[in-house]
Amino acid sequence: MTLALRYAARTDVGLGPKKRNEDSGYAGPYLLAVADGMGGAVGGDVASAITITTVRDLDVAEHADPDQELNRVAAEANSRIAARIETEPHLEGMGTTLTAILFDGSVAHVAHIGDSRAYLLRGGRLRMLTHDHTFVQSLVDEGRITPEEAEYHPHRSLIIRVLEGRQDARPDIQPIEVDPGDRFLVCSDGLDNAGIKDPVIAEILGRAATPEEAATNLVEAALDHGSPDNVTCVVADVVDPDRDGGPGAAASAIALVGAVAAVDPEVSSGGNSVTSSHPTSTHEVVDEDDDPDEADVRVDDVGAGVPGDADREEELRYAPRPPRRRFRWLVRVLCILAVLALLAVGVRWAYDWTQRQYYVGAYPADAADNGGAASGARVAIFRGISQQIPGLRVSQLYELEPLTLAKLPQYHRERVSSTISATDLGEARAIVSMLSDVARRCSAQGTTKPTPTPTPRPTGKATGRPSPTKTPNANAALPSPSPTDSPAVSTGNRAAGAPDIPLECDGGEAPTPTPTGTK
Repeated sequence: MTLALRYAARTDVGLGPKKRNEDSGYAGPYLLAVADGMGGAVGGDVASAITITTVRDLDVAEHADPDQELNRVAAEANSRIAARIETEPHLEGMGTTLTAILFDGSVAHVAHIGDSRAYLLRGGRLRMLTHDHTFVQSLVDEGRITPEEAEYHPHRSLIIRVLEGRQDARPDIQPIEVDPGDRFLVCSDGLDNAGIKDPVIAEILGRAATPEEAATNLVEAALDHGSPDNVTCVVADVVDPDRDGGPGAAASAIALVGAVAAVDPEVSSGGNSVTSSHPTSTHEVVDEDDDPDEADVRVDDVGAGVPGDADREEELRYAPRPPRRRFRWLVRVLCILAVLALLAVGVRWAYDWTQRQYYVGAYPADAADNGGAASGARVAIFRGISQQIPGLRVSQLYELEPLTLAKLPQYHRERVSSTISATDLGEARAIVSMLSDVARRCSAQGTTKPTPTPTPRPTGKATGRPSPTKTPNANAALPSPSPTDSPAVSTGNRAAGAPDIPLECDGGEAPTPTPTGTK
C-alpha cells in the first residue's frame, strides 16, 4: 500500500527584538524540512535559505537510497554555505540547523543536525524522533544535569553540530515505518523556547482537524507564550489516497515559508504557506552558474547593520557565553596591584631579615679617623649582610672597635678583610673579643726577649795544662739526641724559652693591609 502526505507550513518572526525571520521551512508531497539559521547580523537567513533551496531537490517520487540522498544534499548545502562565505567574508559565522523527513510512500527517513526537532503523533501519543545536538543535551546524556536543569542552563542555546561550511557535518538519519493516521511535526526551536512542552504539543496536534489548523495553532501558542525567537512549524498527515477519496485527495500546493520564501515567491504563493507580515529583508534569485534548474540564493539585508539583542543570542548558539566584559579593566588593575603588593611585602621581609644579620669586617682608616691613615684600618661590627645588591644598601656600621688590622696575624687579617658572618650581635662581639685576644698574645710574643745561654768554658786539670783534644772520627757513629736534649728552634721572632704563643702568631707582624684585605 502506497501512502501519501497532506501537509502545511506556518512561520512567524516572533515577539522578540529580532526584525527578520531566519527560519526557512518547506513542505511537499515527499519532503518536509525546517532550517533554523544562526549567526545574527552575519546572515543566518542566508544559510537557512541556501539549505532549503538545496534540500528541496529531493521532493520527488522515487529514490534508490533515501538515506544516502539525505547525506548527499546535507553535504552539498554545507559546501554551498562554505562557498558563499568564501566569496562574501562578512558572512563568516553563519550557519543553520536542518531537520528533514523524506517520504517514499511507506517509510519516513528522518535526517537531523542541530536543535530543530521532528515529532510523530501516533494513537494520541507523541514521540520525539530527533536528538538535540546541544551542549546541555550532552550534559543530560552524561547524567551531569537533569532535563529540568537543562531548561535554565546558561548555555542552553549552544549547538555543537550545525551546517556552517567549516567541517563535514553529517546528519543523524533513521527510517520510521509509517501508518495511516500518523501525524508528523517538524519545527524550529522557537516552539520549545516559548515553553511549549511535549504534552501541550501532543494536545494541540491531536485536537486539530487538519495539518493547516495544527500548524497555525502551534505558532499561535508560541506567540501567546511570548516566544522571543522565530517559530516555524511544518505538519503533515499520513493518509491512504484510496480510502480518503482517490489519488488526488492528498495533493496540496508546495509550502515554502520563512527566509527562503522570498527567494522563490512563485512557489511560496501556495495557499498552505504563511510568512511573517513584516519582513525587513529583501531577497532575489540569482543564477550564477547558468543552470536554469538551480538558483543561487543572494540576500541583501536592509536595516541589519546594527545587530540587536536577538542577533547576539543567535551568535551565542555557536559557543559558550563569554564572561561579562564590564569592569574587566578594573579586575586587571586590581590583579596587578595585588602582585605588586606581594612583591613589596616580599622585598620588605627580605630587607628586614638582612637587618637582623651581623658580620665582622674591616673599616677603612680614612673613614674611621677622618683621614688619619696612620692608625690603619680597624675591626668593626656591621649590621646587615656583606653581599652587595645594586641600588639597595643592605649593610651599615654598627660598632667600630679600637683593634687595628695591623695588630692581627696575616691569617686573621685576611679573615676580617673577607668578613666573618655572625648569627647575631652577641656572636659578632664574641668574634671581636677573640681577635683582640689573639692580637694581645701575638703582641706579647713580639716583645719577649730570649734568655741568654752561658758560654761553656774548657775544662782541665789543676795543673793548668789543657786537656788533650781528640780529633773526631768522621766515621764514628753520632749518638741520637733525645727529644728533651734538642735546643729550642727559633722561627721568626720566636726565641727559645718564649711562652707558648698560638701558631697563627708565627711569622711576626706583617705590613698593614689595605682596607679591602688584599696582600
